[in-house]
Amino acid sequence: MRTFYRLLQYEFSTWLKAIMLLCTAVIVIPLYLLHMFVKDYGEYTIHERYENIYASSGCIIVFLLCIAAACGFFLKTIYAGYWGSKSIYMFLSLPVRRESIYFSKIVVFVICLLMLLGSQLISIKLGYDVVSAKFASYGEGRFSMTNGLFLAVIRSDFFRIIMPLNLSRILSSASILFMITTALYYGALCERSKRYWGFVAIGAAVIVAIKILSYRMSESYSYAAPSHLYISSSIMLILSGFFIWHSIKLIKKAAIA
Repeated sequence: MRTFYRLLQYEFSTWLKAIMLLCTAVIVIPLYLLHMFVKDYGEYTIHERYENIYASSGCIIVFLLCIAAACGFFLKTIYAGYWGSKSIYMFLSLPVRRESIYFSKIVVFVICLLMLLGSQLISIKLGYDVVSAKFASYGEGRFSMTNGLFLAVIRSDFFRIIMPLNLSRILSSASILFMITTALYYGALCERSKRYWGFVAIGAAVIVAIKILSYRMSESYSYAAPSHLYISSSIMLILSGFFIWHSIKLIKKAAIA
């Protein structure tokens, strides 16, 4: 357990500067975008709902770009072991179980994604304060927002993906997050070990994830029952389990060296 903890420390040290920069970007950039979006609002302006302002100002794009950057940095940490001093050989020769090497990277990546999600929640709350303060600054407070953040979460499909409100949505969001972390690592291991057939399973997981995200991003306009969320979540978790099993098998066989 001590060696696993040391591996976690090492992996997180490689992430620290990058994840702090990304978390700061997720919080600060949307505040600037929201301020610029509503700065010309006045008493006679047609006031949009907060969730519409948040989407129209480009804040969602900032979050998605930061998630993509985190995924890219995760791949960089994997491939860095094959550059320069080729530290992958040092890791594979350590007197630790090969599973520890795998799970140290996965756990740190999950923690960093959760940090990004937490920063996004902070951004949503602070952004609401910026917009609410702007609305309350004119018309003698007649445009003050009441329960606007709560209603925005209820109405916004995007907000409900990162803040799911019931079990089926919680399981769906969690399975998507878990699938992203395991599929990225598995894809890199398949490429390193030349097991290219593994990308078929990754493609299947991506197709399921895209379909479920398409549904959840337009759920407000859909009349379909959400019962299939349990099925899609189960499929993604099963595929994630396969990614973990085969990734550990490849690492144990030193096929990635």
